[in-house]
Amino acid sequence: MQTGERLTDRKRVDILSAAVSCFSEMGFDNTSMDLIAQQAGVSKRTVYNHFPSKDRLFEAIVSQLKDHAARAVPLCYRSDETLERQLEPFCLGVIEFHCHPDSRVLGRILISRFIRNPQLGHEMFGNTKIFENLLVQWIQSAQKDKRILEGDANFASKQLLMLVEGFCVWPQLILNATNPSKPQKKKIANAAVKMFLQTYRAPSR
Repeated sequence: MQTGERLTDRKRVDILSAAVSCFSEMGFDNTSMDLIAQQAGVSKRTVYNHFPSKDRLFEAIVSQLKDHAARAVPLCYRSDETLERQLEPFCLGVIEFHCHPDSRVLGRILISRFIRNPQLGHEMFGNTKIFENLLVQWIQSAQKDKRILEGDANFASKQLLMLVEGFCVWPQLILNATNPSKPQKKKIANAAVKMFLQTYRAPSR
């Protein structure tokens, strides 16, 4: 038998899942809290007990997605491992994350909302750019170990991510392109890392 706390957590998960489904099918503006409650199989009051507004519900979905990104795509510098073997799985993980259906749905909704309200994007994301933060920390550690050239780690991290996301984010969001195949994903990740290291790898000691 489920405890009250577990049942409440289960309902919250159901509401978030229902909201993603509704936003995907109807769009943010055309989705009501009534529709989300119906899809989740709970009362409208239960939805509002968890989320006081549709905006707060949407923010919770974005937060959940960012938490998933942090868990799914780890990156920790290792001095005993080649740079390629550290960066290539990371880039492949970034690609897989962006190719996930939920990421695609929320990406389109975010773009439509942020075009009309840029401040909303700043408030919701701020400095919580998960992949970029992980990569900056990795680059700084590699710089201290004299394996990556000294310089602006933030700029370098953006360059690598743009090499990856140029194939698996913007073509799909803007042009509705299909996701790259498994061999293509690997090719994108490997090529991006190769180009990055050609510029930033420090000379061998």
